[in-house]
Amino acid sequence: MKPVRFTRRAETEIERAAAWYEKRSEGLGEKFLGRVKEAVQSIAINPLGYAAGVGGARRCLVPRFQDALYFMVEPDESIVIGCLHSKRNPILAKERALGVRPIDPS
Repeated sequence: MKPVRFTRRAETEIERAAAWYEKRSEGLGEKFLGRVKEAVQSIAINPLGYAAGVGGARRCLVPRFQDALYFMVEPDESIVIGCLHSKRNPILAKERALGVRPIDPS
């Protein structure tokens, strides 16, 4: 297993998504976070099992939600660079991967 780390921006996006779901239905935010944890475990187990896109960014869908974690695979870890709803433009994650939109170092 390879460790998975999050940029600050990705953490913020996950927190905001959880808050948005929680506003829609009590407990849904916690369910979302649980599914994010499942996605992270999947990334840790097999990061290369996800196709690389532009700039090397890979996408892992959050089970039962319309969100995806975008991540980069490094030699010693995987770095989640974004959590985007499927209706948001995935170019945001690709731009981060290419360095067009800066990613936070931690």
